[in-house]
Amino acid sequence: MTNIRQLVLKILAGFDDHPGDPERIADKVLARKRIEHRDRSFVFELVYGVLRNRIYLDYVIDSFLAAGRKLDRCTLRRILQMGAYQILFLDRVPDHAAVNESVELAKKDKAVSGASGMVNAVLRNIIKNKFNVALPDPQVDLSARLSIEFSHPKWMVERWLERYGLGNTKKLLTFNNERPSIHLRRKMHGLSRQQFEHDVRTLCESAGGYLNLYYKMKVSLAPENLRLIQNGLCSVQAPSSGWVVALMDLKHGDRVADLCSAPGGKATLAAEIVGETGSVAACDRGRWKARMISDAIHAMGLMNVYPLVCDSTQPPFSRQFDKILLDAPCTGSGVLQRHPDARAVRKLEDIDEMSALQTRLLDSAANMVDKGGTIVYSTCSLEREENEDQVEKFLSAHPDFQLVPPPSAIPAIFIDDNSKCLRITPFQHGMDGMFGARFRKT
Repeated sequence: MTNIRQLVLKILAGFDDHPGDPERIADKVLARKRIEHRDRSFVFELVYGVLRNRIYLDYVIDSFLAAGRKLDRCTLRRILQMGAYQILFLDRVPDHAAVNESVELAKKDKAVSGASGMVNAVLRNIIKNKFNVALPDPQVDLSARLSIEFSHPKWMVERWLERYGLGNTKKLLTFNNERPSIHLRRKMHGLSRQQFEHDVRTLCESAGGYLNLYYKMKVSLAPENLRLIQNGLCSVQAPSSGWVVALMDLKHGDRVADLCSAPGGKATLAAEIVGETGSVAACDRGRWKARMISDAIHAMGLMNVYPLVCDSTQPPFSRQFDKILLDAPCTGSGVLQRHPDARAVRKLEDIDEMSALQTRLLDSAANMVDKGGTIVYSTCSLEREENEDQVEKFLSAHPDFQLVPPPSAIPAIFIDDNSKCLRITPFQHGMDGMFGARFRKT
């Protein structure tokens, strides 16, 4: 019989050894494992729960280790993190069961079997004191307190406190620690809106988002098991991504290039809007990214999207597109709720590195758009260097472009009064963070 917690331990070890997308790592570990849906859900609950709360879990664990005892990122620490997460955050797992399972997990691993008694002692101490964990005094070091309490890197907290203030920063941290909602995006053709809404009436809330295509799921189901998804009549996409597509103001017959397209959600929506007489070149680096795009195209049954493996800083195109979408690689600080693993991966210096790449991609996009055409630049970052500063640099370097305001399809609440750009922030809108700017070639 498959031990579910051993699978979780293996996934966390894989992430620590080679940080990346936890879902891809989990898929590899779970491949050919026959486990029920309930157990699979528990695997992802533990994996993402640990990653989302790791800073706090480590702080609590270290508080109850013997004086002078240090644990690097190792099997023993991961077992303690799993046990502590179940004790501190999961009501459905009894405390004694969390301890017993963690001790057994340690005993089964030859490298740490001798420390099973220590696992037992630390976790039992956490049970006794879980409502009395002493956190840093906010009057002494506010950013350290928030960093530990909400499990975010201290450098992120410091930047947000400076830019957004304490109230909005706490709202942002709280939002990031909540479980993300799942939204279905209805396909525009193939099934009437009335029929679709009839089919999802017990599963989803009312329509919303761009073109009323988005439906928030109100039940806990694996979307891939839904018949509507299997039949290509909807896909999974967050509403904030739809507003980025809205920023392009697409018309029937437009020729579109999506330069950093994976996993392909924005490209498929764009393809539906431009119709059969339009086209979308969906570009990205790496064959596995192209495969993701191809899977999205195939699932939706679209014939006017063309996946292409290329480096978009040196694309094989020149001045042949009406609209270009550059949803640029970024630090992802606006989507930490959906991608809690980024908290462990991102460093302060990544902002400068990403900014340099974004500048190169924008310069490349400028050479690909026809006169009168537009470039939409977007990120899921909250950092000024990746957003407003990029807009200023681009306009300075490319006087043949001008910044134009968002189209009327985008609600005013999503438009920044100062920059006239698309800005969605989790603490203000309760959605994934997004920034978008639209440039027109004069």
